[in-house]
Amino acid sequence: MNALERLRPETRPIDAEWSATTLEAILASHDPSPARRGGRRRRLALVGAATAGVLGLSGVAYAGGLVPALITDHFDETSQASVSGIHELASFTTTKSGTPRTFEIWRGTDADGLSCIAVLEAAATGGPDFGGNCGDYPLDAWFNTTNESWTGTVDDPPPPATYYVYGEPALDGVTTVRVLGDGFDHSVAVDPRTGGYAVAVPELDRGISGHFATVEFIDAQGVVLGTRDLSEK
Repeated sequence: MNALERLRPETRPIDAEWSATTLEAILASHDPSPARRGGRRRRLALVGAATAGVLGLSGVAYAGGLVPALITDHFDETSQASVSGIHELASFTTTKSGTPRTFEIWRGTDADGLSCIAVLEAAATGGPDFGGNCGDYPLDAWFNTTNESWTGTVDDPPPPATYYVYGEPALDGVTTVRVLGDGFDHSVAVDPRTGGYAVAVPELDRGISGHFATVEFIDAQGVVLGTRDLSEK
């Protein structure tokens, strides 16, 4: 049941005597003269202006707690208010069918302390939409696919998905991250602006099963400071 259905008042039958009395009073007060009709138009115009004013103040009413709890609860259920600490983690570029596509990865934390991730094309205008994509994932290395952030229309065929690995190294001194597995070996520098990294792994288009990659965290001298193994979710 949606919010409007929950707000709909209970239907009650109209009292016949009250209905007849009300109709008689309306007919008795009716004046078909042009002046009266013009006055009514002016009153309707004022009502329209007043309605517009009410709609314009709806955001203030919501913020001031004047909107019924039923409505606020409904919108809070679909909002991202519970995701805090939202920040850009990294970006990466992948090419499919000759067309390069650049993606941004954003991270936040929900009320339960879970990591929330949103991926969107850099050219998108809507901003990150976490959409419930939160989980108890490792912060230093995890993976996903780009098909979550497709920005085409319903008439466009969705682009092929590309796996990518991303994270925020927890070890001090990490400057490079290497992702290697069966048939692939990719290295990417840690973004000095965000402190995170992301790299596309197009070789994983064949799918993943069990352990499929090892992530190495490397310092400026080429020393491997630590590793993490990635397995299918």
